[in-house]
Amino acid sequence: MSRTTMGFIFTALAYLVIGTGLGAYMAIAPGGKALQPVHAHLNLVGFVMFTVFGIAYHILPRFRGRPLHSEGMAWVQLWLANAALVGFELSTVANIYWGVGGALRGVFGAALALSFYLFVYNIGRTLLQPPPPPPQPIRR
Repeated sequence: MSRTTMGFIFTALAYLVIGTGLGAYMAIAPGGKALQPVHAHLNLVGFVMFTVFGIAYHILPRFRGRPLHSEGMAWVQLWLANAALVGFELSTVANIYWGVGGALRGVFGAALALSFYLFVYNIGRTLLQPPPPPPQPIRR
């Protein structure tokens, strides 16, 4: 597997651990339910979507018989999505507890959306490439 695929899979697992821990905290801490949006994003975006990205980057080009359009773009997406998700979560916590960070939430949300669009573009360009020609029989 590529470095990018492994990056998405390992960060997905890290977000699963963090999201699950936050869920346990929410169950026992007074007022913990205020963190439901953070818990949901960590599990749905952090674990589910990062897993989808990693698996898609590994499998879809192989299904098409072509290389990924841009491994570099996938690497940028990995880092942009991670930075945006962490920033979004931290600004959400700041907004919940201190009433600040609303504008930053918008910036990080837009960056996260941009990372998703990079994925769509990269996979779309990969899948739109014409399939490779069938192998020619060996003539003797």
